[in-house]
Amino acid sequence: MKTLKTLMICATLLGTTMMNAQFGKRLGKIAERAAERTVENRVDREASKSTDRALDTLIDGPKKSKKEQRRESKNKQKNGGNVIGGNSDTDNSSSTTITSQNSSSLEEMGENEVGFKRGNRIIFSDNFERDALGDFPANWNTNMGGEVKKLKGFNSKYLKVPAKSTVSVQLKKKLPKNFTVEFEIILPSDALIRHAGVGLGREPKNIDYLTSGFNNFDFDIYSSSEKQYAHNSDRFRYAANKLGANKISTNYEAPLNTPIKVAMEVQGRRIRIYLEGKKVVDLPTIFEDEYRNALYFTAITSGRIETQANYFYLSNVTIAETTTDERSQVLKELNEKGRFSTNAILFNTGSAYIKSGSEAILKEVGEVMQSVPDMRIMIVGHTDGDGDSNSNLKLSDERAKSVRAALVSQYGISIGRIQTDGKGETNPVADNSSENGKSQNRRVEFIKL
Repeated sequence: MKTLKTLMICATLLGTTMMNAQFGKRLGKIAERAAERTVENRVDREASKSTDRALDTLIDGPKKSKKEQRRESKNKQKNGGNVIGGNSDTDNSSSTTITSQNSSSLEEMGENEVGFKRGNRIIFSDNFERDALGDFPANWNTNMGGEVKKLKGFNSKYLKVPAKSTVSVQLKKKLPKNFTVEFEIILPSDALIRHAGVGLGREPKNIDYLTSGFNNFDFDIYSSSEKQYAHNSDRFRYAANKLGANKISTNYEAPLNTPIKVAMEVQGRRIRIYLEGKKVVDLPTIFEDEYRNALYFTAITSGRIETQANYFYLSNVTIAETTTDERSQVLKELNEKGRFSTNAILFNTGSAYIKSGSEAILKEVGEVMQSVPDMRIMIVGHTDGDGDSNSNLKLSDERAKSVRAALVSQYGISIGRIQTDGKGETNPVADNSSENGKSQNRRVEFIKL
């Protein structure tokens, strides 16, 4: 009996051992297959990634590093501010685009970058306020005429420059070595071709497209609503002796029926051009001495449509000489002469409202007073001889007060350091019979107390 039980126990133990062995084998095989599947899945994933990378390379090009991506992003932002004719590392073989004044830029002005700055001594200024409507202005020359107009919705008068016409400023002598020019033009929407040409150079007796760029520095803003002239539409173009007659051009979406503010700054042989405060041309060695003979504006369309199809409006023309280191000049004259006089602070006609463009000279005076905290001054306003003498006396005093208010609010000068007075037309420094003399008489004096 005992022998039978012993045999049964042994058989049971043997069976259990055999089952465990088979189970272990099964577990081993399961684990082995799982490991194989894990490796296969990993290979599949890596293969899939490699395939994706290969496809990405074929479709999008090689992946860029983060550093390259940041550099590319920065360059994209810079491309919004192309400078025509300036030094650049980019390829400008294709046309660039200048946006209208309504656009905004992501670029910040560099630490040493300076925007347009009007010269501190005005040579010529005209907004046609003293010219009768329908007349050609007194201080200009022309080959085909033009008319002073009043436009709906605008305070300033404008000179209409018609097709085939060239108008120029009456200059007493050549423009100085360093000077600035400012003006406004309006391109009308109802003209088939809108071509506003601007030039500095020889006397404009026979200015046309064929001679432009040889004895002048000239540029134009061109816009066309006619399909046959579409290849020339919406362009800003310029040319000079060294560049030949073929004008360098770029896209420019000029606004219509809206004043476009244009400014030029010449320093020796360097010329910069600004559209709505944005620099679009910077040529350091292109400006020749012969370009200082005349300033002209032309509506000639190179024979395309020499009819009333082309015309534009012009106003607020200001030419000013730039003397060296204006701030030192202000301080020097206040210290040596006890007074500094300028006609670079401009006001609206019959008003004490300071016009845009006067900021530069106000900044110089403000910084001088900041640098000499104990300096006290008297601001004296002067007018030309036009109008009623009593009204001019009051106006000159109001203008002096406006200048004081600007120095106090913008530069933190204590109002107790500044006195004001107005002399009206009583102390002229030039003949009031000429526009040039009147512009000299319309001045502001700073007298050291």
